Amino acid sequence: MNHDQFEKELKEKLDQFTVEVPDFPMKKSRLSRMANWFFNPVSIPFPEVGYKKNAFLSISWLPILILPLTFVLFLL
Repeated sequence: MNHDQFEKELKEKLDQFTVEVPDFPMKKSRLSRMANWFFNPVSIPFPEVGYKKNAFLSISWLPILILPLTFVLFLL
């Protein structure tokens, strides 16, 4: 079977089928893209170092400490 005959038979077989492609938006909405970005899992920047309890506590308390400082500086 030569190459041309194979292509001819393949074309005949494929022409037997009809495919309907549904219409769907190709571009995602801005809200969908933001949600995908926001809910993506975060990779650990330095997995070999690991997490220390003190580092976690200091990072978790940092926003609570900064919030009153911003109000104090805003009032000055």
